Amino acid sequence: MPVKKARGGGGKKAKEDEASVLHMNDRPIEVTIPKTDLAKETQKLDNQVAKCKVGIAWVDLLAIAGRLKFGVYNDRPENETEMKRLVECFEKYGIVSMKEISAIPLIMKTLRLKDAKKLTKTFDEPEEIVELEMNNLDPIVVASGQH
Repeated sequence: MPVKKARGGGGKKAKEDEASVLHMNDRPIEVTIPKTDLAKETQKLDNQVAKCKVGIAWVDLLAIAGRLKFGVYNDRPENETEMKRLVECFEKYGIVSMKEISAIPLIMKTLRLKDAKKLTKTFDEPEEIVELEMNNLDPIVVASGQH
């Protein structure tokens, strides 16, 4: 009985040829050196931010909830559900802690603040942190990656 050919008409010869087409990459692995030092770049940005930081204050979000505007950073429309969820979280848990990691940065002109000199510079003494007082009732735009 004759040998049956595989589909495509190649038979055993074609399978042997396919194996010979693939070659193992045997070049040595080389480390690429980054053109910029990420640690230095991060430190540079941290220094620039530190120069801009006016101070730390706590904000009663429930009192100013009507003035907060969300969804500006990424041009999404204001999402009522997200805003309600944020307000409910603060109603339920209050202020999580007086730590930099839980702080919400606000970028604003210092002219909007009643007394920027009263603001503390660090979270070292939480009892010294004052409530943020503003001169006007203009909206506050919270522009983070989430909202």
